[in-house]
Amino acid sequence: MSLDKYLEPYKKWGTKYSLWPVHLVTSCCGVEMAHTWNPTYDAERLGALPWHSPRQTNLVLVEGTITFKMARVLRYVWEQMSDPKYVIAMGSCAAEGGIFWNSYHAVPVNKVIPIDAYAIGCPPTPEAVIQMIRIVQRKIETGEAKANVKPRTIDLTKVFTPAPTKQPAPNPPHRIAQNPHIPVCQEKKVEWPFGYELINNQLMPTLKESARKIIVMDINRICIDTEAGKLRDAASSLSKLGFDHVKSVNVIDAPHENKFYIEYWVSSYSRKELMPTLVVLTTEIPRDNPRVPSLIDIWPSADYQEREMYDFFGVWFDGNPWMGRNFLIDQDTPIKFPLRKDVPMVREFYIVDREFPGLPTAPPQPKPAAAPQKPVQQTPQPKPAGTTPPQTGQAREKPAESKQETGGSTG
Repeated sequence: MSLDKYLEPYKKWGTKYSLWPVHLVTSCCGVEMAHTWNPTYDAERLGALPWHSPRQTNLVLVEGTITFKMARVLRYVWEQMSDPKYVIAMGSCAAEGGIFWNSYHAVPVNKVIPIDAYAIGCPPTPEAVIQMIRIVQRKIETGEAKANVKPRTIDLTKVFTPAPTKQPAPNPPHRIAQNPHIPVCQEKKVEWPFGYELINNQLMPTLKESARKIIVMDINRICIDTEAGKLRDAASSLSKLGFDHVKSVNVIDAPHENKFYIEYWVSSYSRKELMPTLVVLTTEIPRDNPRVPSLIDIWPSADYQEREMYDFFGVWFDGNPWMGRNFLIDQDTPIKFPLRKDVPMVREFYIVDREFPGLPTAPPQPKPAAAPQKPVQQTPQPKPAGTTPPQTGQAREKPAESKQETGGSTG
């Protein structure tokens, strides 16, 4: 009987209580992971101690959403870990995308690396994470990931009788209206004397012809509707009044109207009386030619948000130097302008299906050599003493060609 058979139980026992998890934090599940190892729960007593370097760890905790960008990082970390290695997916996002299920950017973890245990929840509790550690330890010991509890099946029809509904819910869900109305810049009557005074005494005289409509939407909320060609004039007038920064840039997609609504939400840091007030400057642009002037020279804080709106909707902000380049979205994302309502979802297409650093690829194979030509027999000439025959140009080029064909460098 081999010595390995005697040592196998001791190897399993040592691995079982020597789990060194590296935690890949992408979202809120990282808080629960920290809670699991705090003094209240003290998961270290179970033989698991978090470590910071993947090359000295054998367990990875995937804590939260994995996007196309992070899938590359996750696979790279997993490949650096020591064997045997194990994976726990924490939270609904790591399992199947969670609230981002079927989104343009979310990747289920099992499409990138193999999963040994799932801690379900949003986020999972520390007790659930400890239970997953125990499942991994049980898999190390017995070779099977099996829970120590089995939920009971209860027939709810014996407990209560559901009341009949007047109208069953649609399956699958569908839109209530074919062409739903999108409320933009809607007036509301409220008790806000300062807002009406601001509109009558400052906004209307200053904006003059650059605004089609100025109304109160709510307390501390004012809407200014303008044409796309007069957007910069309206923004410049607001800046002169003390509205000195942009808080948000939004795009509202209305495909049934073939238009985009562009919104700049602005406020003031320099005038104390204007600080509570939010003014939305809105305009409409055609959906088939979505171009609008950039306002970054008037409000520099609009820069990043204009880039985001180009990434998500394809709206081109004339004057912003970042147009045409990705800002937030990975270049490899299979969907362009993913928040447009007419963009179809692409399923089962993940980073693991593409080439990326860490994924082993076969080296290029050399091309087959040409058949050797029959040498022409010549009368041998006597060689001078102490000399070597000169190499021909063809013979000197062959080594370089061989290196190029096999992927080597010629430096």
